[in-house]
Amino acid sequence: MRFILMSECGTRRGTTHHRRYFDMIEEAVFAEEMGFYGWGTSEHHFFNDIAVTPSPECLYTAVALKTNRIRLRYMSRLVSAINPILIAEQTAVTDILSNGRIELGTARGNTLLQLDAFGVSLEETKGRSEEALELIVRALSNDTFSHEGKYWGTIPERRLSPKSLQEPHPPLYKIAQGAESAADARRRGLGMITSDLYLGWDTLGTYLDAYNNVPADDINPVGKYVVKSAASSVMTARCAKTNDAALAHAEDDLLMFAQMIINDVYVQLAERSPEQYGGFTRFAELREHADDAAWLRECGPTVLVGDPEHCVQQVQRTAEMGADEIILRIDGGTHDEIMQSIEHFGRYVIPYFSNPGGVLRSGPVGLLPGDPRQVASYEKTAVSGNA
Repeated sequence: MRFILMSECGTRRGTTHHRRYFDMIEEAVFAEEMGFYGWGTSEHHFFNDIAVTPSPECLYTAVALKTNRIRLRYMSRLVSAINPILIAEQTAVTDILSNGRIELGTARGNTLLQLDAFGVSLEETKGRSEEALELIVRALSNDTFSHEGKYWGTIPERRLSPKSLQEPHPPLYKIAQGAESAADARRRGLGMITSDLYLGWDTLGTYLDAYNNVPADDINPVGKYVVKSAASSVMTARCAKTNDAALAHAEDDLLMFAQMIINDVYVQLAERSPEQYGGFTRFAELREHADDAAWLRECGPTVLVGDPEHCVQQVQRTAEMGADEIILRIDGGTHDEIMQSIEHFGRYVIPYFSNPGGVLRSGPVGLLPGDPRQVASYEKTAVSGNA
């Protein structure tokens, strides 16, 4: 199981975006130290305080120059709205500056705040996104490229320069918010990233099964090679010494983010375009719980808030369902709280999956094996997780 830190510049009232950006860079550096496989952010526009990352390539450059090992994934470039040639160029340059650590995830867009502002019809987001990704791959992979398309017009023969350090292009991923979208990601040879799974564990299972069960003969990669990776995204994550402490740290962000998703974002999409986003109507059923932090903590895989034992158990459940990665959005709190959660995940959760044999399970020094005074930290979880 690979662990990836996600941050979207969630900025608390009374603080500044200026301070939050520099805090995010420090958090990414610390995540590398704590053993996270990757770090990333999503591209968002017009969100004000929850997600303030309209120019992700700038942030990735800063993080790239401060880190050495951690993979840097664009969680979701808005390929339905942003010119794909610009995205290809930005991907290539940040891949160079990171010494080949960039990964490119794409998304259609999940809010009218962005799509309406860029003049993108909901009926066109799928087609625009698919055409854009094909264009990005050709621009990065070929010596020269040209394009004649329905959505992105005519581009005469050109040479993209510079090319990415990773040849022929960085690994490609796609945000999936439905079982058919998950299967489509696999058929197109893309890594799959789930998002906003407030509808519960069964929903995650449906997505993972749809992705993992696509027959090999059905795979026709849009890229030059296949990426096989299924990620479960946790939209509010906190780890602390106790469950109560973790919930206290998470509560403000947990409620704000869940209320945005449940009350507004997806219901608006479903109402505007039932043909494209009709599956999101179920989010309206959750509105009675949108202000209940305790209920949200238990609602499913999209919230991971608790002590290390709780976190290990939930990550293990996710892995057993078929996920290869877990993406932890640790954001929207104070910088100190976020750093504490990164440290707790790095010290007490990640090792159970990256180095299970190295996790200390014995009691105090000087007691013989079998002594009843020995206490094994999270031993029950470790045993069940490594069976």
